[in-house]
Amino acid sequence: MDIDVRRVLDSLGDPLLALDRSARILHANAGMKELLGWSGRELLGHPLTQVIPGGVPGLPQEGSTAPPPSRSPEPHRPLPPPSVRVSALRRDGRPREVEVRLSPWPGGEAEGLCILSFHPLDEQVEFERQLGLCHRLHLLEAALTQVFSQALDEEEAAYAVLRACGEMEGWTLGTYWRMEQGEGVLVPATLWTATSGLSEFVDVTLRHTFAPLDGLPGLAWEHQEPVWSPDVTHDERFLRADVAARQRLRGGLFFPVTGGDGRRYGVMELLSRAPRQEHDADEAIASTVGHHLGRFLDRLSLMEQERTRDQAVRKLWDADLLGLFISDTHGRLMDANTTLLRMLGYSRRDVSEGRLTWSVLTPLRQRITIERFLRRLRSDGFFQSFEGELLRKNGSSMPVLLGSADLSDKRVVTFALDLTDWKPAEGSESRQTEDRLHTLISYAPVVLFALDREGVFNLSEGHGLEALGLKPGQVVGMSVFDLYRTEPALMAVVRRALGGDEFFSLNTLSTGRVYETHWVPLKDAEGRLAGTLGLAVDVTQRERESRWRAQLFEEAEEARAEAERAVRVRDEFLTIASHELKTPLTSLGLQLQTLLKRARQGGRPEDAETEQRLEKAQRQVQKLARMMDDLLDVSRVAEGRLRLELSDVDLVQVVREVMERLQEEAQRTGTPLELRGEEPVVGRWDRAKLEQVVTNLLSNAMKYGAGAPVELHVHSSGAMALLEVTDHGIGIAPEDVARIFGKFERAVPVRKYGGFGLGLYIVRQLVEALGGVVDVDSTPGQGSVFHLVLPLAGPNIRLSSPPPTPAGLH
Repeated sequence: MDIDVRRVLDSLGDPLLALDRSARILHANAGMKELLGWSGRELLGHPLTQVIPGGVPGLPQEGSTAPPPSRSPEPHRPLPPPSVRVSALRRDGRPREVEVRLSPWPGGEAEGLCILSFHPLDEQVEFERQLGLCHRLHLLEAALTQVFSQALDEEEAAYAVLRACGEMEGWTLGTYWRMEQGEGVLVPATLWTATSGLSEFVDVTLRHTFAPLDGLPGLAWEHQEPVWSPDVTHDERFLRADVAARQRLRGGLFFPVTGGDGRRYGVMELLSRAPRQEHDADEAIASTVGHHLGRFLDRLSLMEQERTRDQAVRKLWDADLLGLFISDTHGRLMDANTTLLRMLGYSRRDVSEGRLTWSVLTPLRQRITIERFLRRLRSDGFFQSFEGELLRKNGSSMPVLLGSADLSDKRVVTFALDLTDWKPAEGSESRQTEDRLHTLISYAPVVLFALDREGVFNLSEGHGLEALGLKPGQVVGMSVFDLYRTEPALMAVVRRALGGDEFFSLNTLSTGRVYETHWVPLKDAEGRLAGTLGLAVDVTQRERESRWRAQLFEEAEEARAEAERAVRVRDEFLTIASHELKTPLTSLGLQLQTLLKRARQGGRPEDAETEQRLEKAQRQVQKLARMMDDLLDVSRVAEGRLRLELSDVDLVQVVREVMERLQEEAQRTGTPLELRGEEPVVGRWDRAKLEQVVTNLLSNAMKYGAGAPVELHVHSSGAMALLEVTDHGIGIAPEDVARIFGKFERAVPVRKYGGFGLGLYIVRQLVEALGGVVDVDSTPGQGSVFHLVLPLAGPNIRLSSPPPTPAGLH
């Protein structure tokens, strides 16, 4: 195959194969290595079936010979499809779905040359896989919905779920392991099989129990996530592996059955004859099944709780513990239990005839309170329990604890607890409760306080008072406006709180301590504002750390700004120094040239030694001049002062002139220069900038070429001009390739090779200004190849493709 065809194929971005008429591979570009892992050398000469085992429609099979597809199809030979989806083979043996397109190579009909381009279909394959999984999940969810609509208990539902999973997903055997809460072990609740002949494994399973962390399915219960095993016979976590191997069971899936609020019921176990391949799909199905079964068991549990609650209410109604009665929201009793009637001395007939109401049962002094609670009951649906009195039928009163709740349909249930026997102990229990509450508040690391409507403390507790130099209860009776009159910011917050707002505030006291306070309005029994309650937390340390972090951030920003200023100062200095050094260097060069001319014209023996020394000095001056030019170019690029003077320029001629100018240096270093490409390659560029690019690339190759030949290859391809500069020197390490085009970047020690590290930076800036791209392909110890691509139309037509890859130019 022609070498130009190979280069064109290498310059293209898509993975490509070149085939002869017998479908043998003539060339593979670098895209094939990225796509399938095959290098060009590994595929060269092999049949296409090496990459596509099933072949491609329209191409001959291995061993046959047929002409490639042509642009004008023969009447008896149909055209191959424009594109076809096939399964390609990676180098590691794994398949990959791709779309291939077959097209003849222009002018290659004589040798049957055709091109096969590849396009990966990973996203489409993943989409199809996800779509298929969604379809499977949809069908499974529909089956589970039918199962749960018919199941009556846990075991029946679990068995139906196992059967649905087996029939729809190809499982052979399934077991539902239920957690026995009293014993803390998993026991087999139900088992399903799709075929006979598994009696040994079934018997072993039904006699087995698992504790959490005890193999599978215990691990699925403990970790609360699906556990997938491609082959349980080789899984040391599966303790029945020997029996499974004899019964030819392989794939396994174990997943927890979890209800709402993280409630756990058990573990599902599914086993198959064949090893499982789809890990993600099986786990997605496991999550779906475990979720739906858990929600069904939640509903069963809720129904059981409701039945239990109804039974409990009935037992409570009938038990001789509390007096219970049902009334409407206006206070008329509709029903009462036997206990209440006995407590008050009424009969069932009194209730049925409507003689009992809240007004009849409560003393006159208590009716105002009862009416208030009934209004709250009508608006909120309940009221908190309170101590009151009920009147017996004989007119005596009974101390009771009352509480009510709305039953809907304008019905209210009320309990009445007789407190007659408990009253003597009331004072002692009340004091104990207050003592416990006081102890809890006193040791909490907060300040809890309450203010009345005038701002007077009626509560001041909490361990946080120590930081303020106060003791619990010390400020009770004092005005907050007197205590903190020197804290105007805090006073403004207090006035807002006493106005009835609920909010958070952050206040810094004059002592330096910072408090975050939650203010809550207090209201009396009539709903009127009675003051405010405050809970204050000392956040002094938190605020100090916050300010410290802010200071660190500010210092970092200042350091960054200082670094940017230093870079600007450096660039300005380099610009000024370059301009100032240019003039004396030019003068020194002219003086050396004059002295060298005189030495060459003299005939004395000592003139020869003088000539050699002057030539060395002249070379050093020229080197300094080039370095000053580099610094000036860098400053022009940084300041945006780079100007282009475009004209028609022959790239081959420019390269040839640069080679002639550097020929003396090449001979001195023993570096042969070779130019390939005699045909003119004319484009619209800035000649001076182009000469500088070629000079820098060639000088770089001679500098690091270690005296080996340097080859320059110039040619064109379509609307692009291409230049390759190849040396066989020290090469560039892979980690340095990406940075050598940066400003002041170097990949070698400065003491050994010298220079500012600006040559390649200037090359990239000038090439991009000309609308092109430049990159390098290098192997340490074997040399480097710099690739330059320029649009023939000039910088107004910029290349849109990425930089060249190691396999060629785009």
